[in-house]
Amino acid sequence: MIPIYENIDVSLNTSLKVATYTHTKQCESEGWHIHPEYELVYVRNGSGTLRIGTKEIPYKDGTLVFLGPNIPHSDFGNKDKSDNMEVVIQFDKDFVEDKIVVFPEFKILRELIKKSSRVLLFNTGLKEKLSASFELIETASSTFKLISVIGILEEMALCNCYSTVFESYLSSSYKSSDVDRLESVFEYVNSHYREPISTQNIASEVGLTTNSFCRFFKKMTSKSFIHFVNEYRIGKAIELFNEAPYPISEVMFKSGYTDPSYFSRQFKKKQGITPSAYLHSLF
Repeated sequence: MIPIYENIDVSLNTSLKVATYTHTKQCESEGWHIHPEYELVYVRNGSGTLRIGTKEIPYKDGTLVFLGPNIPHSDFGNKDKSDNMEVVIQFDKDFVEDKIVVFPEFKILRELIKKSSRVLLFNTGLKEKLSASFELIETASSTFKLISVIGILEEMALCNCYSTVFESYLSSSYKSSDVDRLESVFEYVNSHYREPISTQNIASEVGLTTNSFCRFFKKMTSKSFIHFVNEYRIGKAIELFNEAPYPISEVMFKSGYTDPSYFSRQFKKKQGITPSAYLHSLF
């Protein structure tokens, strides 16, 4: 399984990474992950949920979202429609600090980029207006990719048609050692969610006492570690149910649960219905 920490591989001869995903080509970082790059995501259509930090925000007809660095999130795309497309554009702080700041004309871009630490969610009108720019960008030359991204950022900065997901987001103020430690926790859960995971074990993995780890994780995510693990496992259970009509017992074991009663309670807590009711709703 790909580590939950996403290493964004930006080629030496480019300033950013552009990736396009379709109904048949899915993003590999579907699990909970974090990275130090800025991320701009366009989803053409379909419904899904934006899972960002402590927030879960549903969308119905695609989405357009801009995130700052080191903000935990999961993949935003969906498999609702065969013609759906997800475009992900990522760039690092050097792109901002060494390139964007050089030109005084890019002042509004710098202001927009700064606001991305609160996560910007744009309205459907702008998403539709920029759809062609996003959908043609992957096949464009390196020069045109850069020009297109600058144009997209300018349209986003000028429109004033976005809401912020967070009133403030302090991830950029976290110590690098804390971010590294959180990435290690996420990677561990991503790799071991099917197995028993205890707070004591994960604390030992990251070199903390159990009490210190619980305080650290709560500070970084605003939730307890056990709550996070249950959310993660139920998310995997939902993915399995949506993928194929697996028996409930198989989904339970594959998502890391051994107690049917506990699995059902956790599933209902997150989804509002029991696993059997959810499975029936898919048909």
